[in-house]
Amino acid sequence: MYQHRTEVEIFGNVYTIRGDENPEYVSMLARYVDEKMRNITQKTSTISTGKIAILVALNIADELFKTKKYIEDKSKPLISKIEDNLKIKDNL
Repeated sequence: MYQHRTEVEIFGNVYTIRGDENPEYVSMLARYVDEKMRNITQKTSTISTGKIAILVALNIADELFKTKKYIEDKSKPLISKIEDNLKIKDNL
């Protein structure tokens, strides 16, 4: 069973989140989503909470994919160097 129950408020609605994550971490995530929803609301005339949630989900997915690509792009040269060094050591 889950260790924690955390009540959070996102965009005016209260949710009870059950899980194993630290409640402070869950609250931080909820604040992040709430902030994103409020920012989207300021930038668009959309008043449907569902549409705002979809736009926020797309924005967060974009952040995730860009971050993953950045990490992959930065790590590839390092992995190549490690592999090259391992090949040199194997040939010695």
